[in-house]
Amino acid sequence: MVEQDFTDRLTEVIYRKGDDYPADEVSDERLAELLGNDHKFHDGALVVKIDDKPTDANTVVEIQAYLDEHEIESDGVTKKQELLDLIK
Repeated sequence: MVEQDFTDRLTEVIYRKGDDYPADEVSDERLAELLGNDHKFHDGALVVKIDDKPTDANTVVEIQAYLDEHEIESDGVTKKQELLDLIK
């Protein structure tokens, strides 16, 4: 999932925060680059993986993205532990 707005330098496709990123369509090297924190015009990762269940180590945004991806209703819950409690 896209964590920050960016234009892919390889495809020139514009991605917006919250968009699904087609990770299965790029090389492992490119995906690792996007998941990394070293970018010329951005601070932090451009995309995040949401395949694994989130833990305390994840941010609230990442947890909410996981819930959205798995169609788990969070109905205004904003606290990290309460969001994690929604995941079974």
